[in-house]
Amino acid sequence: MELYFLSVGYGEAIVLIDGAHCLVMDGGPGSEDEAYDQPGTIRLADFLHQKGVQKIDCMICTHLHNDHLSGLVETAAQFPIDAFWVNCWPQTGAERAIAAALPECPDDLSLRLFTTGLQHWERLREILSARGIPVRERAATDHYEPLWPGCSIRLFGMDETQIASRRAEFEAFCRMEDPAAQRDAMRAFDKVENTCSLACSLAYGDWRAMLTGDLCSGWDARCAAPDFPRAQVLKLTHHGQRDGMPQSLVEACDPQVFLMCADEARTFRSACDEVQARAEQYLTERGRPAQVYTTGRLSQPFGLQNGKPPCALCCVAQEPTQCIPYYAKEV
Repeated sequence: MELYFLSVGYGEAIVLIDGAHCLVMDGGPGSEDEAYDQPGTIRLADFLHQKGVQKIDCMICTHLHNDHLSGLVETAAQFPIDAFWVNCWPQTGAERAIAAALPECPDDLSLRLFTTGLQHWERLREILSARGIPVRERAATDHYEPLWPGCSIRLFGMDETQIASRRAEFEAFCRMEDPAAQRDAMRAFDKVENTCSLACSLAYGDWRAMLTGDLCSGWDARCAAPDFPRAQVLKLTHHGQRDGMPQSLVEACDPQVFLMCADEARTFRSACDEVQARAEQYLTERGRPAQVYTTGRLSQPFGLQNGKPPCALCCVAQEPTQCIPYYAKEV
């Protein structure tokens, strides 16, 4: 079994290969995105071809954000796929919403990224439909289910009621006729999309990996369950940003390895210094090697300032640091 975290710039793409079996979880940004100008990056489809993958057993889209969804378009067009799972799959086309948003996209980065994601989502819908690939909205599960013999998965995220509500909200803004109201509704939907992300625990024999997507809230309640799984590998949520390391999740998984899907430029303050330091300290205090990794080659190395984590990219320069220490409860 081989588990890969691809360097796709600011984005996320994870591949599990087990003999002839393959799981893909997210695809990074679109194939033409400038993220791939960064050193060491690779597009998901290119990577799968290099590894000799013939088909994908299951492709998972954790949520409808450009940096997770868009790279799946090229991949879906080039590889047979047995099943496609997603957090929410609206049936109403977004063409009108895209047209309403485009005039303001040059001056609104968040709206531009969401609109770009919607453009790729439209193309992905066409490809999956044309190729007859079954699409399944997936809710959280309370047990593991087999992916193939020897490998199983358990999902975390929304329940069925929340998915239906989310789908209705999406379809409502797609049908709006007032462009200004439509843009406001799109911004409101996009603002909480990370909280609706899918996450999963992969199990391979006694080995576990917790892959969190961008799901950065609600972990206190999930981790309080007596059957919440531990994991040797924990991919921190939301690219290692300030909200990407809920302490309840760390304690429940008790990992040996931390990983952040961040890019060389640490876009949107990813691979936060304080988060890296918290992860390293957690492992060190337990007598484990400080295995904390990122997918991108960071333009600024981790380090200390006056003997303390500077967290230069996410905190105001003041003492004490404003980041949550590793031992604090989730807020």
